[in-house]
Amino acid sequence: MNRKLWITLIVLFFLTGVSGSYFFIRNFLQPQKQPPSPASQSPLAESIDISVLRIYQPRNNRLEMTERKIPGRISNTAIAEAVIEEFFKQTAAEGVSSLPQNVKLLGLYKDERQMLYVDLSDEVRRNFQGDALSEYLLLKGIYESLVSNVQDFQDVRLLVEGKEIESLGGHFYLKYPLKNTLSAELKGDNKIQNE
Repeated sequence: MNRKLWITLIVLFFLTGVSGSYFFIRNFLQPQKQPPSPASQSPLAESIDISVLRIYQPRNNRLEMTERKIPGRISNTAIAEAVIEEFFKQTAAEGVSSLPQNVKLLGLYKDERQMLYVDLSDEVRRNFQGDALSEYLLLKGIYESLVSNVQDFQDVRLLVEGKEIESLGGHFYLKYPLKNTLSAELKGDNKIQNE
């Protein structure tokens, strides 16, 4: 009986020593992680992830691709919204463009057939000034910008103020998806260049 008691006590002391060592090493020898102070945090620290969008805008009778960096977006809907917002942004330094001014994105919707509906403000129609090539490049730029950045849709339909419209400038029928409308290549469209 004495022998069993001694073995039990030795095992108990051994386990107590191991757990005590673990507690000591974990709490006293490892450096404590300090939470960062508010002064050391910058606004960029909250959005470290950066996305690069490829935007195809009409300029000088052709589409020109530019890359725009934006804070990282998680969902495909958020990326599509950023694409449309960046597409209609224009600065004076970017040169002459046939983009309508003051266009706002009112919404993006996707149906069960994976059709992406882009709802724009009426400024896209009212402020459009251009010929058939300008209208084609505007529509092609929207389509190519979305296709090159967002993967989970089959085609794009444009809406203005939540309604289908026949045309922006009278040259292209918009009651059909853009892939079908833009399937015919126009002279000058094959000049997509990188900036």
